[in-house]
Amino acid sequence: MLEPDSRLLAGLLVTGSAALLVAGARLRPLAVRIACGGLAILVAMTAGIALVNDYYGYYRTWAELRADFGGGIGALGTDASVSTSPAGAGTLSWVDLPGSRSGYNRRGLVYLPPQYRQPQYAHVRFPVVELFHGTPGSPRAWQTLLRISQVADQLLARHLIGPMVLVMPAINGPGHDFQDCVDGPGVHDDTYLSTDVRADMSSGYRVSTDPYEWGLAGYSSGGYCAADLALRHRTMFGAAAVLEGYFRAADGPAGQALHGSKDLEAANSPLYLAEKLQPGRGPVPAFWVAAGTLDGSGYALATAFVAALDRVEQVPYDREYDTAHTVSAWARVLPAALTWLWQQLAPPDLRVLFPVRSGDPPAKVARTAWPPDAARLGHRRGRCAFRPLLLKCEFISHPQRGRRPRPPRSA
Repeated sequence: MLEPDSRLLAGLLVTGSAALLVAGARLRPLAVRIACGGLAILVAMTAGIALVNDYYGYYRTWAELRADFGGGIGALGTDASVSTSPAGAGTLSWVDLPGSRSGYNRRGLVYLPPQYRQPQYAHVRFPVVELFHGTPGSPRAWQTLLRISQVADQLLARHLIGPMVLVMPAINGPGHDFQDCVDGPGVHDDTYLSTDVRADMSSGYRVSTDPYEWGLAGYSSGGYCAADLALRHRTMFGAAAVLEGYFRAADGPAGQALHGSKDLEAANSPLYLAEKLQPGRGPVPAFWVAAGTLDGSGYALATAFVAALDRVEQVPYDREYDTAHTVSAWARVLPAALTWLWQQLAPPDLRVLFPVRSGDPPAKVARTAWPPDAARLGHRRGRCAFRPLLLKCEFISHPQRGRRPRPPRSA
């Protein structure tokens, strides 16, 4: 059976579109010719979608496609009480995340580690990571595409991470209302994601209230969201992991949500915000960045972003060789990102309570000099080229320079 990511399927659709065009040109009845032309356009568009799906690897089976568009996540369905995991593993559920400040009322997914419901840990408040999906997309993509619950369960079982609560809110409005995590004319997604989601989770779940135990992570547009929110709210988050994100508002849907305002774009561009950071000028969340070398300007700008941050803190940079902007690339680096996030967010008492294996690095770190063509990538504000001396070759997993010291925890 042909699956959605089959190139043969795309080829058959292209062939069918061409056949309909030929038929429309040869048949005489006008109604038939119009019908053939319309069908040819529809089939050609479907072929284009199939080719994009093949390139990015969004949907590998028809079951994944039905689950995504049908409002469910396989066995999860739409009932907030249903779990995707067997007994003894974590649970993944739909929850309502209403925003009292933003006015948004959206649904999201929450992953609770198995320890959350175990009586011996009833006193524990767990670190939290907000996970942001791409655009277009929805929270369910974390399960249908990246199998987030299985990844977290496996990392916990292998003692590579301790238990964390993962919340997956919607970064955009309903339908095709792409806002990508920004506050702008008529949109309040920054407020929703940075303030409202935290308030909803804190009131409904046993999670930490320490801002240094809250992290952000995302892929593609979600990676932009993680970087942007972490730098715009530097005292509210302890760490951010960026998986193949973009770093200037004008390069993605955020620019459209900001109506092309240069001032708002500058205030919501992680690259420009990173360039303005000064050592010793307040806390800076820890950052972890992954980028594929085949991602063109995205890879070059990710390198520029890391170089800018390296002036104030050392940043693990996972450079994926011969990798483009695809689901398979995000899935490959996701375990390393979660492992690193635990190391950044877990307080000392939880590190003792949930020890992890030593000797397993949280991520493959590859630091390189500036790409040869990167100096030609200009942008409207700030410098895009950095001296090679700014690219360090060290890796650390403890809190970096510029972060506010963690206050002692009470018993």
